[in-house]
Amino acid sequence: MNWFKKDILGVDFGTRTLKGVKLKQDKAGRVVLAGHFFQDLSLTSESFPNHSNRDEALKAAIEVQRLGASVAAAAVRDSDVTTLGLELPRMSEKELQKAVPLEVSEMSGISPDDHSIDFLVTKGPENNPEVIGVRAYCVKKDLVLNQMKRMKDAGLKPAAIETEMMAIATMLDFNHYLDPREVVMVLDLGEGHVTSALIADGNLAYTRNHETSFGKINQALLESHGVRYSDAEQAKKNYDFLSTPEENPVNRAMDEVFTEIFKTIKDAIDFYRECSESHGRIDRILLVGGGSQIKGIDKVHQIFFRIPTTIVNPFRNIDVFSGLEEAEHEEITKVGPHMATAVGLALQTVRFKGAA
Repeated sequence: MNWFKKDILGVDFGTRTLKGVKLKQDKAGRVVLAGHFFQDLSLTSESFPNHSNRDEALKAAIEVQRLGASVAAAAVRDSDVTTLGLELPRMSEKELQKAVPLEVSEMSGISPDDHSIDFLVTKGPENNPEVIGVRAYCVKKDLVLNQMKRMKDAGLKPAAIETEMMAIATMLDFNHYLDPREVVMVLDLGEGHVTSALIADGNLAYTRNHETSFGKINQALLESHGVRYSDAEQAKKNYDFLSTPEENPVNRAMDEVFTEIFKTIKDAIDFYRECSESHGRIDRILLVGGGSQIKGIDKVHQIFFRIPTTIVNPFRNIDVFSGLEEAEHEEITKVGPHMATAVGLALQTVRFKGAA
């Protein structure tokens, strides 16, 4: 179980928060939390979200946690990635490195000159063993270079860029949330965007990025009632789907946004059920991201959609306490649910078994 050839700091550049996770493996084979940071940007600027001290906050967090010079991985949003399915003659990895960009360019017009192109080999046609399936991922080089520069400017050693949902899939696989017999829908309930994914037969089959987000609640409360960002955050924390909310303008405004979010999720469920990979079903919903911490949100998913729903613990199979001071235990328990992408990035050397 020698997974970790080198320790990697996974850095998640969220809309409202910056998260970092560094893992190591002890002699007994356990994966242990070696370092972390969680920086709420709304606390660094009174004018957030219009202004945020993102770069300064990242540098400060890394310095305080003594994570400087760490080898680091970051993510790009799935909405920034174009995914293409290819079928190619069976060939070596070295030959594929040359063939895939050429095939992508001919198929879609995406130029390897201004795009980073990566790929994974998938199953090819069952009736033709000489042909392999390839899933190619294309993202503009400027986006990749920007993330690399962010890490370098903060004193890190950038080593890898992943998509957010592929990192989350790695985390789910490592923590045994995935059963290859199940068709699973993953929902990343973020402040800046909601992303959904379909995992079928153990493979990350589809991702979708949705216009709505949990930050729209803050925006709606500001525009309709002049509620400050910090007060809107507190209103979200106090909201409980399992109780009848007090009848007031703030709760009515939040209800309207929640209704919009659930309509979006219902549309995604309908779309995934139509995909051939889902076999017409969704067996389980997995919730990650800050929005997953609103009280009762898993229960309301089960009531609305009649699908068993689980709130994910990104540190489920990771020892988060032996490497931390006792004073940090409460903090990591509190911020842990926000760390899904960062944990997946820190698990770079644990290969996700799916086709992703």
